Amino acid sequence: MMIYNVTSKVEHHSHDQWLQWMEQAYLPHVMDSGTVEDFRLARLLGVDESDGVTYALLLTFASRPAFDIYQEKFALDHQRMIDREWKGKLYSFPSLLEVVAEGQ
Repeated sequence: MMIYNVTSKVEHHSHDQWLQWMEQAYLPHVMDSGTVEDFRLARLLGVDESDGVTYALLLTFASRPAFDIYQEKFALDHQRMIDREWKGKLYSFPSLLEVVAEGQ
């Protein structure tokens, strides 16, 4: 299992609109790709929010090949979607994680 994490800091004046857009437009579009098993959007706590609110978007993929398909066929379109709406109002950085153990 792979987790693609995108951590983003959103400017305060754009926060509410961005969160609504993520929930109503962006995340449904990402899930429509058929490559993502599930997602979690989490707000980071205990961090400096003087210049914005920080979120982590975690997209779960069943395998590395599923992630590679996402990257090859869908990621650029999804990035352009974000840039069209939010360029200059947030900054993000991605990281790819491989799950090596899990439990309940």
